[in-house]
Amino acid sequence: MDKLDLLKEQYLVILKEMTRYGSSSNRPQIRQIKNILEFIDDVKNGEITDEVFEELRRMNDSLYPPHGGLGEFYIWADDFDERMKLNEPLDKARDFTWNTLNA
Repeated sequence: MDKLDLLKEQYLVILKEMTRYGSSSNRPQIRQIKNILEFIDDVKNGEITDEVFEELRRMNDSLYPPHGGLGEFYIWADDFDERMKLNEPLDKARDFTWNTLNA
């Protein structure tokens, strides 16, 4: 599996969790994740250049505005262990996309 496939897989995890647990305040990030997924699909059949990853990095960075956004999104559950379990896939996906595009 190449880097774009791995990124797409992680963005799908984030999209699933934000759609399921997010609120109307998360609509901009949900829309941007859909744009990222569409961009990945569009470039998948072409030449994968540094410019492609730079554009993905820029798009990913827009998910993290100074206030709100993906960086402040988490899934709440009253039980601590349940909350940790629910947030683990989201945390891993966020870390992977950030580290992959900003390495």
